[in-house]
Amino acid sequence: MQNIKIRNLIIESVKELECISPTPRLDVEILLCHVLKIDKIKLMTSYESYIEEKDLKEFKNYMEKRKKSMPIAYIINKKEFMGYDFYVDENVLIPRPDTELIVEKLYNKIKVVKKDISNGITNRHNNLKILDMCTGSGAIIVSVKKLIQENEVDINAEFYGVDLSKEALNICKKNIKELCVEPIELINSDLFASSKFEELIDSLDIIVSNPPYIEDDIINTLKSDVKDYEPMMALVGGQDGMRFYNAIIEDSLKYLKNNGYLIFESGHNQARKIEKKMLECGYTDINIYKDLQGFERCILGKLVKI
Repeated sequence: MQNIKIRNLIIESVKELECISPTPRLDVEILLCHVLKIDKIKLMTSYESYIEEKDLKEFKNYMEKRKKSMPIAYIINKKEFMGYDFYVDENVLIPRPDTELIVEKLYNKIKVVKKDISNGITNRHNNLKILDMCTGSGAIIVSVKKLIQENEVDINAEFYGVDLSKEALNICKKNIKELCVEPIELINSDLFASSKFEELIDSLDIIVSNPPYIEDDIINTLKSDVKDYEPMMALVGGQDGMRFYNAIIEDSLKYLKNNGYLIFESGHNQARKIEKKMLECGYTDINIYKDLQGFERCILGKLVKI
């Protein structure tokens, strides 16, 4: 391989991705920074430098993957979410910015419950139990526990992450360790099917979930970087996209405490269906929050058991 300056390599590589990616320049820079183990500022100051042969070979290998529409996050096994770097591969969904809204609402609700405990408004003990159903990479549960640690929120809580995929749980375990938020108990289960849940009847304070919610008929219309690489079992939500929402809402009645909370991420057109189901099952004080694009993305409700 002949010597090539980083500047010229970027120009050539961007052209190769122009028909593949909506962000070809960004993709190239991320891949180069990863290969060279430098940040973007250092990359910019290195434009006139020549790239070493071994690094060029690795970069070209990554480029071939990207030209086949493999997502950048899977190529470099990393995705930033809530300001934290999560390990990801094709066994888990890539965390999206929209999901940060769910983390924000969960974190705020934990602080509200803590305040209610301190003020004697609730008879809960200061030992909350928070469960993330369909946890995947652990983006939600790991991020919220990290926020609690970093902001020194004075609350004792037990955290659970649940997923049917053992591979996903292994990735979640890796992120728990790398981001130093141990312990979080991981449960391999098809929703609430595991016998472990017999210990959690009427004991959970908050259930949060970003379940599979894409309608069966929509899957084949998705972009290739999603349908060809991200795990189908984490995407497909049944004919109307409500399969997992309905099951989680119904089963939550058994495992949430009275006045416990259920928090969902929603597909952009499903919030009202989820709200209707929650109302039918005894949830009150339901709030729907929009993401930065204006889509109804987060649904939060309180369960009142009669």
